Amino acid sequence: MQMNAEEAIRALTGAEGVQEIKALSERRILVACSRDAYRGVVGRLAGLGFNHVVAMTGVDMKEGIDLLLHLGSSLMVTVRVRLDPSRPKISSVSDILPGAEMREREVRDLLGVEFEGHPSPSRFMVSEDWPAGVYPLRKAFTPATAAPETRRSGPG
Repeated sequence: MQMNAEEAIRALTGAEGVQEIKALSERRILVACSRDAYRGVVGRLAGLGFNHVVAMTGVDMKEGIDLLLHLGSSLMVTVRVRLDPSRPKISSVSDILPGAEMREREVRDLLGVEFEGHPSPSRFMVSEDWPAGVYPLRKAFTPATAAPETRRSGPG
């Protein structure tokens, strides 16, 4: 089922835990929700036909870590959740959207977001000997924070 932005906004209005819904353009909407409502919002979107995971990204902001799940094709829906940077945990949605499985592992490795209930939480983007608690996309990261044996050296 093809929806336009207006129809998608109407379908999500009043959903539990949704903090904001807005059209960013004709073909793109943003849905901000609470951490506790994330699985329900993603499930509702999947039920509306938004089951193609385009990308999952994250940004280390001053106020917390913004997790961004981008769904859709002709209409892009971005679900944004702000997480506490000292305990960035959220439920996995890989059982609802199988395409999220590897993307959750990527965000875990690079930003330190723990996806509770993930079927395979092993490392994906960093080596197994990468130091615990060091996340390359966090603002506090510097190359010196990674142990010397895990950093790649240049030729020669």
